[in-house]
Amino acid sequence: MTDLLVLGSGIAGLSAAVRAHRSGLSVALVTKGELGWSTTRYAQGGVAAALSELDDSPELHGSDTLTAGAGLCDTDAVRVLVGEGPARVRELIDLGTRFDRVDDGELARAREGGHSVARVVHAGGDATGAEIERSLVAALRESGADVRESCLATDLIVEGGRVTGVRVVGGEADEVRARNVLVATGGAGQCFAVTTNPELSTGDGIAMAMRAGAAVADLEFMQFHPTALHDPVAMPRPLLSEALRGEGAIVRDEHGVAFMADEHPLADLAPRDVVARAISRRLNERGLDHLWLDATAIDDFPRRFPTIWRSAQGVGLDPQVDWLPVAPAAHYLSGGVCTDLDGATTLPGLWACGEAACSGVHGANRLASNSLLEGLVFAARAVEAIVGGKDHADDTGVMRGIDRSVSARNVAVQPVALADGPPVRDTLQRLMTRDAGVLRSGDSLARAVAELATLRATSVEDANLLTVARVLVTAALAREESRGTHTRLDFPESSPAFLGRFVTLGTSAAGAPAFVPLPVPASELLR
Repeated sequence: MTDLLVLGSGIAGLSAAVRAHRSGLSVALVTKGELGWSTTRYAQGGVAAALSELDDSPELHGSDTLTAGAGLCDTDAVRVLVGEGPARVRELIDLGTRFDRVDDGELARAREGGHSVARVVHAGGDATGAEIERSLVAALRESGADVRESCLATDLIVEGGRVTGVRVVGGEADEVRARNVLVATGGAGQCFAVTTNPELSTGDGIAMAMRAGAAVADLEFMQFHPTALHDPVAMPRPLLSEALRGEGAIVRDEHGVAFMADEHPLADLAPRDVVARAISRRLNERGLDHLWLDATAIDDFPRRFPTIWRSAQGVGLDPQVDWLPVAPAAHYLSGGVCTDLDGATTLPGLWACGEAACSGVHGANRLASNSLLEGLVFAARAVEAIVGGKDHADDTGVMRGIDRSVSARNVAVQPVALADGPPVRDTLQRLMTRDAGVLRSGDSLARAVAELATLRATSVEDANLLTVARVLVTAALAREESRGTHTRLDFPESSPAFLGRFVTLGTSAAGAPAFVPLPVPASELLR
């Protein structure tokens, strides 16, 4: 039996597999696509970390993270993220990741929305994710670990109250057994019709964990990137990195007016949720399908942002002279499988990290470029905990206040049930974009709950999307306030009564998420 089975091949899964192998564990990695073709590959902006002692510190990075998280971050998880992050980035460099550097050899650093200083390191201008994937895939290949590509994990196996493996399709066997299973399968952007996520982002790990009885939380906080390139035929939508605004790009309305200074003190460098709401309001009020991003002030655009340059050229635009059409698109799921500070879940033997996890670092809105860092930091902590003999979650991080006794039982996980008929993904995506997008209301969410209940999936991935979507809209309906990426038109203000998480324990409880108050107010700055 393998010591560690990793599900997923993005930054979280790959870095965990490499570290586990170097720590002496036997490792298997299952990915439903080709190794290296994950959502991580699409990441443009970079990795946020306080690498300079001259103008930055983990405390300042932590303060920015808490501010963006709108009161729902777990302060201990944030301390872990910003405190251990610099070391994890340096390990990537030692592994062979080639981050961009300035003339004196120092790492080039960019500033993005919500950050007080320039602390985001990048590679290839705007191809950071691809470079990180390259270096991690090479390291994993060299390790000789058991890698199974084009192999879809469908359900967890639970025996004797703990996870002991997964059922799979597409591999040489229909089961893969392991002492520990790490969910690093990414998010669920494919719940929405307009998304920056590739087709593989179908919430597989989150849905599997739920079917096995694990707790999930914060699924109502789907982050919409405010500036995806508006190209109706593109799937996924090309991302126009937040780093563009860090370099001086300006969001303009249909009349050319730069309006973000009226929305937030940081203007175009406001956190993503603020910019996405401001754009969406104008689109709805004025019957438009896009606004504009003016990046003409950026010097040497083709060299600094080659990926975005190619995307713009592909639709006949030159960012040096043309404004770029933009609209918000589903981008990052801030919630997921609940974990403690070491990535342990409510099910013994099951671990989670990266976008599939709810570690508590993002709260109600992820700070730009904290996602790659989270994958690095919490993948490392999970592996170290497994090496150290840890077997179950403790009362740290998100786990505080969550009853784990219900999950720690023998669950006969049935294979996902599928129906006959036409695919439902297009219907699901359209109703989610219509009723659970950037701007929501009680009426729209209630309609989404009712319509999702009538849908029946014809594929495993669509079943996973349905599972995640149903919990997302149920939690969003229960959260009668606006906070972070969750905006209720009928409850436009944040309420102290909702300083906590809506936790769903298994699919059987999807209709009644439990509210767990935060034990420590995340609004307090790091001390």
